[in-house]
Amino acid sequence: MKQSAVAVPLAVPALALLALAPGCDQLADLADQLADAVIPVEPQAAPPSEPEVEDVDTELPERPATSTARSETDVISFRSILENKQMTRRERIRAFENLDPAALQKPVARSNVSAGPQGQGTERGAGNREPADWEIATARRRVPVVMYATAWCGVCKRARKYFEENRIAFEEHDVDQDPVARAEYERLNPRRSVPTIKIADEVVVGFSAVAVERALDAAARARLN
Repeated sequence: MKQSAVAVPLAVPALALLALAPGCDQLADLADQLADAVIPVEPQAAPPSEPEVEDVDTELPERPATSTARSETDVISFRSILENKQMTRRERIRAFENLDPAALQKPVARSNVSAGPQGQGTERGAGNREPADWEIATARRRVPVVMYATAWCGVCKRARKYFEENRIAFEEHDVDQDPVARAEYERLNPRRSVPTIKIADEVVVGFSAVAVERALDAAARARLN
């Protein structure tokens, strides 16, 4: 049926041309009959597309009544405290008290100027060059990352997902289940908010991809110096 429907429209113009010749009245009548008999080819409907399945997040458990932790949405780190112009002096002091004391010790900048012989000065200058990207990437993989979290914290879940998707190795402790981890977490963050993430010597309270990446890069560069 489909082949004839296609062949008929092709035959009609040919017969019409022949009908123009003298003495071809019968061919003209036949062309009119074929034109009336043309059956248009109906376009086939596209197969229905399968509906997209949305990724449903698993529900978090309820916060137990015995938990002393609270979910932290703000991000507090050594660098963010220094750059926050809206904090008062008292708030800044309190924020520093919540950080690991080791995070307050900024690395001492090395001088490129040397009083020694020319060869020694050249050697030290070469040691202070800007590290390559692959060196920073390698050093980042050796930076210890420890996250103190809970099972019910939504911000902890986002941090956990970010670490896994970006292949950042980390160690996690549930402060509701591990008394030893809870004691260390309360020492690092007396505010008792989760997540509390320790990246090398810097403590990040809350979660922000920018804060985590900055802390990782700073720790990696410190290892290369």
